[in-house]
Amino acid sequence: MEAVQKRVCGCMRDLCRTHAGQTVVLVSHADIIKSAVCSVLGLAADGGFRFDIDPASISVLVMGDWGAKLLRLNETVP
Repeated sequence: MEAVQKRVCGCMRDLCRTHAGQTVVLVSHADIIKSAVCSVLGLAADGGFRFDIDPASISVLVMGDWGAKLLRLNETVP
């Protein structure tokens, strides 16, 4: 999971630089999303067991030169 976290976070940083000031949507599987969320929250790469990511749910991370923060986690439409 550490290698996965390194790749997904590197990709997100690259996209942040390439698309500064824009909104970018990434679509992935739950474990990849968990890995990115763990990084933003300062959890270990294998800390994703502490929360769920449901199929077709939406999680929102905001990134900038200042760092990153989690705005929404695992939201679904009823």
